[in-house]
Amino acid sequence: RIERGYSPTDEPKSLKGYVPDVIDFIRRCETEEEAFEIIDFLERRGEISHKIAELIKRKIKEKGLRYFGPKKPADYYQRYLDRKFFET
Repeated sequence: RIERGYSPTDEPKSLKGYVPDVIDFIRRCETEEEAFEIIDFLERRGEISHKIAELIKRKIKEKGLRYFGPKKPADYYQRYLDRKFFET
């Protein structure tokens, strides 16, 4: 996912047991600086390795912030759940 960038197939089919990852957090950022802060935070917490952190930062610098997908609005998961609820 980091090497190839965003694909709509990356979106979760279900939120049951779903845990957001670094890419999900990056997609909520407005600026590269915000994204780098998130990446550094997750690296300090040990949630991503230094190697992965540097790879993601390099991709953002080379390809831009939206390389990893469109910006997720604050209510992204609520709208997702609403959509699934009304489909059934």
